[in-house]
Amino acid sequence: MSFSADLIVTGGPLFSRGRVLVGSAVAVRGDRIVALGPETEVMALAGPRTRLVYLGGRMALPGFVDAHLHLVDYGMTLRQVDCRFPKVRSIGDIQERVRERARVTPPGRWVRAWGYDQSKLEEGRHPTRHDLDEACPDLPVVLWRTCGHIAVVNSTVFRMADITSLTPDPPGGRFDRDPGGEPNGVLRETALAVLEALGGPGEEELVEAVRLGSRELARRGITSVHEAGVSAPALRALQEARRAGDLVTRVYLMLTPSDEAYQEAFMRTGLETGFGDDWLKVGPLKLMLDGSSSGPTAATRDPYSSDPRDRGILRLPPTEVKRRFEAAAEAGFQVTAHAVGDLAVETAVEALEALAEVVGDGGPAGGRYRWRHRIEHCAMTDAALRERIKGLGAVPVLQPVFLWEFGDGYVLNYGRERASAMFPAGSFGRAGVRFALSTDCPVTSPDPMLNVFVAVTRRTMSGDTLGPEERLTLAEALEAYTFGGAWAAHEEDLKGSLEPGRLADITVLSGDPFRVSIEGTRELRAVMTIVGGRVVHEE
Repeated sequence: MSFSADLIVTGGPLFSRGRVLVGSAVAVRGDRIVALGPETEVMALAGPRTRLVYLGGRMALPGFVDAHLHLVDYGMTLRQVDCRFPKVRSIGDIQERVRERARVTPPGRWVRAWGYDQSKLEEGRHPTRHDLDEACPDLPVVLWRTCGHIAVVNSTVFRMADITSLTPDPPGGRFDRDPGGEPNGVLRETALAVLEALGGPGEEELVEAVRLGSRELARRGITSVHEAGVSAPALRALQEARRAGDLVTRVYLMLTPSDEAYQEAFMRTGLETGFGDDWLKVGPLKLMLDGSSSGPTAATRDPYSSDPRDRGILRLPPTEVKRRFEAAAEAGFQVTAHAVGDLAVETAVEALEALAEVVGDGGPAGGRYRWRHRIEHCAMTDAALRERIKGLGAVPVLQPVFLWEFGDGYVLNYGRERASAMFPAGSFGRAGVRFALSTDCPVTSPDPMLNVFVAVTRRTMSGDTLGPEERLTLAEALEAYTFGGAWAAHEEDLKGSLEPGRLADITVLSGDPFRVSIEGTRELRAVMTIVGGRVVHEE
């Protein structure tokens, strides 16, 4: 080769496609990897302006691809009232934090809070509008549960939205109510549309959220994300942040039309999966089939262990799911579904099987995006469902880290047997199903190494171990977090491995995860993040 590399990473182990490479180096020119091989050969590409990144025994790997999170929402939470455990342990703690923010909030503005988990509160229940009224009676207040599927509002919001005891529950959602039938402020699933109708944050606030969220994800070593639901205002904010140079994370966009009419209108635009570039790209059309694993509002075949009257909420009828999947695939879209409970997963699988019969594998319009569809979360399955998923070539997008955050609650709500089988990465791997890992941030921490630690240990926050047979090896977890995410987006020829021709998205860890204890793995962090050959984070 007659050129000099812009950057060479050397002096430590490299990880790519499930293998640890010792004595190798990787060279970058422009935004691409141009060489991977023995250190002596790659170092021959060094010139006077080449930056040498010496690992000193630390490990470099492809940039993490978080295959399901909410970038814009995450950026928003970084400026909201933090009500996560263990900072918050009671409803009184929540009230005090809301009260403090209300004191510095101008009249007419919203007080926004997030992150509570009722299972970790001393009272063991959701806050209500009466609790929020005590803390802030005059300003509108919204408090999001950590899952994002449930929120609590105060009476001011109900007055603004004209919600009364006569307001019916919407299809696919619910207003929790006092014994007398009066809504108590807790909104579940589609009842959250109340908040959308009252308007959301402005464009400047959204652009700032993108900037904050993208930088924070880069600090974690995450170079690509699959944005798990983008609105028109959020998409404009992503584009504006990119124009301003504030987007340092590549984004694969899931579109979430609220109903069939909205979806049909969007299909007429002519856009399809793959439209865009290496920074912002249209991904799958996503349907919401059920709710939260931890709320819980997941749609299950059998009743909850915590409440034999409850099987969660199935948000769409199977016939509609089939129609909308077919319409999207015919328009050239990869399709996916939020499906947590086994009833929801089965609904998604049936729709994909019907789609395969109608559309087939590949075809003229839509081409490659007519196959390798996805199922987001895919938390509860049995062997038969997994075999059907394998036959479809669909990609489960899993969140093992949920076991850390919510696993103890899973045992309570679903029983130990079902909880132990949730997010069955080991079973999918043994069945030959390629899957991707993700965090669903801000539902949980975006920290990749915490997610890897839980994928390898299946440990909950209390120290319990759920389903040791579903553990991954360290190599399997890292591959699913890099190449697996690329595969889920049809981008395996672009990212997810350290190979010549791939984008130069590289993460350097603070150590070698294969040479530390399991506990030590959890403590590792990104000390350098490279996106497109440019260093966007460095310690």
